[in-house]
Amino acid sequence: MSARPLGLESGYNGCAWPPLAASDLPPLLPHWGVRPTHDPILWHSHRPFSASAIIALEDGGRLFLKRHGRALRSADTLTEEHRFATHLAQQGMPVAAPLPMQDGKTALATPDYTYEAFPLFTEQDAYRGLDSWRPYHSTAQAASSGALLARLHQASETYQAPPRHNPPLISARHPLLGYRLADSLIPWTAEQAGLTAFCPPAALYRDVLPPLVPFHEALLPLLPNDRPLWGHGDWHGANLLWRKEGQDISAVRAFDFGMCDLTSAAFDLAVAIERSFISWLDPNGTPAVHEEQLLAFLHAYDAQRPRTATEKQLTVYWLPLCHVTFALSEIAYYGHILGNREAAEVSRRDYLIGHARWFHTARGQALLTLLKGG
Repeated sequence: MSARPLGLESGYNGCAWPPLAASDLPPLLPHWGVRPTHDPILWHSHRPFSASAIIALEDGGRLFLKRHGRALRSADTLTEEHRFATHLAQQGMPVAAPLPMQDGKTALATPDYTYEAFPLFTEQDAYRGLDSWRPYHSTAQAASSGALLARLHQASETYQAPPRHNPPLISARHPLLGYRLADSLIPWTAEQAGLTAFCPPAALYRDVLPPLVPFHEALLPLLPNDRPLWGHGDWHGANLLWRKEGQDISAVRAFDFGMCDLTSAAFDLAVAIERSFISWLDPNGTPAVHEEQLLAFLHAYDAQRPRTATEKQLTVYWLPLCHVTFALSEIAYYGHILGNREAAEVSRRDYLIGHARWFHTARGQALLTLLKGG
């Protein structure tokens, strides 16, 4: 395991896209029936896959405006995310649902970009500036996050939509469902624009599949019981809003559904574990597991939405695999869309392969054993 920071946190997660400017806003905001103030940009996000800002409005309000490159998100793919978030909100799940424009649509397309807008909420953005692979600030906060994810999965039970049609940078499950992993994953990689230039089939067979196949073979007998369910796809503290409760804060609202897809509750839980409870960024290159936080997260989840014994086992076996499709897509994003070969190689070596290999180490195996116990 490399001592370098891995994948998303590899030093390449600054602003890759031009920031929103005040001059961008006058032709955009009237679509939502609002206008910017004279000095409207209150804050810029520093996330790597889009440009977004908090905007001050002429009527005294504020909104969150997000801009995507057309290579990443079309109006149709944004609308897929919006339909899911809106359904959750209609089921009583506290989420950041998109603001409709005056024509009723929620995604605005221009020749170069697509846009979406969201209301600002009163809860705290307590993890602002922190991305994945960081632990929660306390065990109680981890527990509240687990309970909120369980509520999301309950609200998702009645949502019916097919899997997304392979947009970049989502947490996809369907490419991992083949009887042999290569049967489903290799064809999927060929459909990802620019990916084969960095991960040709020969390299996948040589470097990527060997650490993954044993976990896939263990998962395979359980797959018939892995009931499909739309999941968030990127559950961690920085995608939640928080509220003061007693001496601590609790997770009370979810946002950023950019990586959602038809996966399963067990898969989505595995993503949440991979994102927040393994210290991938340890400077010594030897990730540790935040066991107390993890167990509190799972116990709170089960108290809200009890998992069956089979679902618990599915979470175990999905864990070493759940990052694979996003990691592959990230390689294409950095290498093909941004033209940053060094970042693409870090994502390939340290994220895609490094995370999978870690689960074969003593620490990785101990985590899987811990999860088998519930």
